[in-house]
Amino acid sequence: MRQRYAPKRRSTVLARASVAAGLLLGVLGTVPATASAATAAPELVAAGGSGEPSSGLLAVTARSDSPITAVTAHLFTSDGSGGSDGSGGLEEVATVDDFHLSSGSDTDGRWATTTPLRLAELDTYRLVVDLTDADGDTSTTQSTTGFAYWRTADLHDFDVTPEHPDHSHQQVSVSGRYTVTDPRTGLTAPAADSDVQLITSNGGSPVPVRTDTDGRFTYAYTHTRDGRGLVTPDLDLAPPAQQNTATAYVTPVRSATRVLLDTDELSTVEGEPVTVSGRAEVMGEDDWEPLAGATVRALWDSDSGAAVTRPVTDSEGRFSGELLMPRSGTAQVRVLGGTYLDASGEEPLRVNVARATSIGSFTVSVGKDSRLTAQGRLYTGESTPSESDNKVRIQYSADGATGWTTVTTLVPASADPEEGALFHGTFTAPAGQGHYRAEFEGSPNWQAAYSESVLVPVT
Repeated sequence: MRQRYAPKRRSTVLARASVAAGLLLGVLGTVPATASAATAAPELVAAGGSGEPSSGLLAVTARSDSPITAVTAHLFTSDGSGGSDGSGGLEEVATVDDFHLSSGSDTDGRWATTTPLRLAELDTYRLVVDLTDADGDTSTTQSTTGFAYWRTADLHDFDVTPEHPDHSHQQVSVSGRYTVTDPRTGLTAPAADSDVQLITSNGGSPVPVRTDTDGRFTYAYTHTRDGRGLVTPDLDLAPPAQQNTATAYVTPVRSATRVLLDTDELSTVEGEPVTVSGRAEVMGEDDWEPLAGATVRALWDSDSGAAVTRPVTDSEGRFSGELLMPRSGTAQVRVLGGTYLDASGEEPLRVNVARATSIGSFTVSVGKDSRLTAQGRLYTGESTPSESDNKVRIQYSADGATGWTTVTTLVPASADPEEGALFHGTFTAPAGQGHYRAEFEGSPNWQAAYSESVLVPVT
């Protein structure tokens, strides 16, 4: 075995003219020695490091028409600096010839070294390989990749716990340990007091974490990504270096939810909201628990409009929000899903909105035999009340303030509700002078209305 290190000197002329031709001209290829027409020079297939860049080992893959008998590698500085005369010549730092056939055959195989190189500087060295075969043919070729002589950082004991966080356990702990192997010494040591950039799928910039004297780091964060996310560390290591790292994936588990309404029916008048309230719960390890910080949505949607409110639950899971609906209808209330929550089933909430009404043009006239005729118009806006609600009661009071009693009930005729539906009827007057008015009783969908009272004298 022979492994030679070139002395620390700068030379403007290489010992081999063939090497100078291959490197100084910057040409990749083979410079064959004189050979007969019946033979061919050995061909370099690939050359570079063997294993990690910190191993300091070389490997050459080559083939030839006769057994390859000699493999020699020359390492040169990558920047082309050198030459005491300032001409920019190349500096050869090592010559290696202790290759052995590690795989394949001596005509088509791979040759590798077993003794690590111990060079002074980290670099990606230019690599030139001399090959000789049994026919006496030779070639000198520059490797396309060069020889990476770098430090290697390795990640150990990498742990992300839990990999499946849930609503009750949202914090994720990350830990690991970095070591660095230096080819110049062959030693592996902890990456002490170094920065690690921790990347998570929560978004934002990587989080800087400092290692301790043993190269260990720890970090904890709350996983907020809605779905699967990655966690990977990246050691800040000055180049040239290679880092062997790892990636873990964190996938949150969603828990079942439900909503409990304080009531399933509310009433209001047109233009006034209702207050939707209740309690949201999440399934814990054994039973339902209060769900804090969740968004509850109450939504009413129909051909005539839509309304929504999105209150957030408090620490006890309670929520309250105002919902303004222009018409009666049924709103659907549910807990919205999220990173750790499944959306709940919808709970129906009936909201009765009493629309405004009025009575106008009310008159009462006296006819024969104490018969009275009352008429007027009922205004209900854009629509007509249902048959059960579409009634106007004519009421009597002796003093116009108390004791109102119904004397007859009239049904308004079909008409454009905006123009007013006419009601008209004749009835027998109570004895004596009195006051009369028209009343629309209303319902959950309609507000009550009264006409002005009319004094009718005794005839």
